[in-house]
Amino acid sequence: MSAGVARLADAVRRYVEPGLHLHFASTPSRSNAAIREVARAFRGQRPELTLSTSGFHSSAHLLGLLRLGRRYLACFFGDNYPAPRPSALYAALEREGATLEQWSLWTYVCALRAGALGHDWAVTNSLAGTELGAALARAGRYAEVPDPASPDGSRRVGLVAALRPDVTFVHAAGADEEGNVLLSPPYSEGHWGALAARRGVIATVEQAPAADPAGRLAGALQIPAHRVLAICVEPWGAHPQPLWALPAFETRRYRDDFEHYARWRQLTEDAEAFAGFTRAVLDAPDGGAAYRAWVGMNRLRALADVTAAPPAAAVAAPTRASVQPAAGAAATDATWVDRLVVSAARRIEALVRAGGFRVALAGIGHAFLAARLAQLALAEAQVRLAVMVEIGLYDVACDAGTSGFLLAWDNVDRARRLSSVEDVLGTHACGAANACLGILGAAQVDGTGSLNSSRLADGRPLVGSGGACDVAAAAAEVMVLSRADPARLVRAVDFVTSPGARVRSIVTDLGTLVRDGAGADWRLDALAPAACAEGARPVARPAPEARRAAAQALAARCGWTFDIPDEVPPPAAITPVERDRLEALDPDGSQRRRAA
Repeated sequence: MSAGVARLADAVRRYVEPGLHLHFASTPSRSNAAIREVARAFRGQRPELTLSTSGFHSSAHLLGLLRLGRRYLACFFGDNYPAPRPSALYAALEREGATLEQWSLWTYVCALRAGALGHDWAVTNSLAGTELGAALARAGRYAEVPDPASPDGSRRVGLVAALRPDVTFVHAAGADEEGNVLLSPPYSEGHWGALAARRGVIATVEQAPAADPAGRLAGALQIPAHRVLAICVEPWGAHPQPLWALPAFETRRYRDDFEHYARWRQLTEDAEAFAGFTRAVLDAPDGGAAYRAWVGMNRLRALADVTAAPPAAAVAAPTRASVQPAAGAAATDATWVDRLVVSAARRIEALVRAGGFRVALAGIGHAFLAARLAQLALAEAQVRLAVMVEIGLYDVACDAGTSGFLLAWDNVDRARRLSSVEDVLGTHACGAANACLGILGAAQVDGTGSLNSSRLADGRPLVGSGGACDVAAAAAEVMVLSRADPARLVRAVDFVTSPGARVRSIVTDLGTLVRDGAGADWRLDALAPAACAEGARPVARPAPEARRAAAQALAARCGWTFDIPDEVPPPAAITPVERDRLEALDPDGSQRRRAA
């Protein structure tokens, strides 16, 4: 056996002990094989581990289900497919005394980078004025100090403390016989999570190290051999996450297993189902082989056959005439999500045309669907808008051939440029010269534009920030999507996850509110399609009094006041072209279902 190659079970038992900080790096592939092996090694114990990963979702729930951590550090806690939603597991962990430490994605990567570089602190612009920052400050992770360039000390600089896990696990595209680990884009947190590890890296790979891939792929981002504790061959080791790799790596590639994303939510809620998984996988002599049998080899092979997916229906280019609704037309079958997404797409299109935005960073769920819909309309008008995803995807193809789940393999495969969180989120969305439109959702938004996706008033955890806090703090302009619900459009958010100063538009399923700047008054800009209705049926040509009634209906559901024009403009019905595009982008409706 080549030097540095080991069985994963042996590597975990040799290098992992109670009380350590274990980091599971995401690229977005994650070593879910390592998560399972840590679970097998410590099941039935209380090892008091500190556990970190960019998001506790899908297979990472296993660590909490077995109560292996005393601290859980992440940017997301819950389930992210088909839409983000909290998991009762993490509320239970807190009740039992575990600590959930919520970060924003860019500050999290900055902290890992500082750890790798040997710096005690990293500078951040994201957390000022947020309760997310205040919570990290109480944990000793965030501080504000006077800017040395400000003579009177009026300006402050935000700092996040370096993160240095003891052992980092990665799932990589390949390795060579000398022990160098090769990473293929997108890099997400990049190699920072790996190089920040005090003791080193345990890498799982799809196949045995090749003779000299590092020599042929000298430009591939590598974790050098002297930082690697062990290389462990674990086929399908990222499942149910995908593994995308450049063809030059000559390694197995496979898509997301969406059914198993949902299955892991079931395992957190169904004790009997989880007991069956425990018997089948955690109790087996060979955890990797048992897991592959539990999933099913035919299923795994199908995921790896990335050329076999049926072609998606093309979105026909509309004629100018078809964009205009027919006289008296009304979208009688539009759901509240349809109205929300179409309204948001129209607002994105208007902002891009008026504001000169060249790029947009879309959050998960309805925000991504609206960005895709807008990009199609802009492309028809020969206006370029590059849609970005925070993990390192730039200019994602937004036609029907890509996935509505923004982190999916197909979106990686069809992005024009692949890089990292540092590049896309840190520079192009939040950097000094960004011209980025941020498109976000949230559990709550208030009249200051502040967003909450972290906690409810009773302390229960929500999903967390992801990159939303960073985008809201630094993008050139931000728009927010929210259902017109008094529990969402609140007087004051229960917890300030994301600052509101750059939020200029709030799009709801009843209407769109806009303002000219932080502290300015909000005003109704447009009613949503079908906002004027008689019973369940939209009115095609609503009278002025019906339009005003619709505006007042939105006001009644909003926790702050906004200006309503004397003459409320009539809502524009969803056009046949918009309807066709929605159906093509989301043919099974999964991206338009409300999260349970």
